[in-house]
Amino acid sequence: MKLMVHSEARRRGIGGTLMRAIEDVARDMGRTLLVLDTRRGDAAERLYERLGYVRAGVIPRYARSAAGSLDDTVFFYREL
Repeated sequence: MKLMVHSEARRRGIGGTLMRAIEDVARDMGRTLLVLDTRRGDAAERLYERLGYVRAGVIPRYARSAAGSLDDTVFFYREL
């Protein structure tokens, strides 16, 4: 599932709070590994790095933007 914070609500700690809640639920469900992705250069890329996610790799021109261009996608993981 995709998780997004509205652009007008960013930089207020909402994304970090949501991600920590997701990690808590994942632990409660017995999950030990989370994998996620975002467009290269997106605000989520910096958030994931700050939260301790490890960059696993980049797939060039993988995600189509709303404007129709193809953007690179960065994959991250975190062991819980």
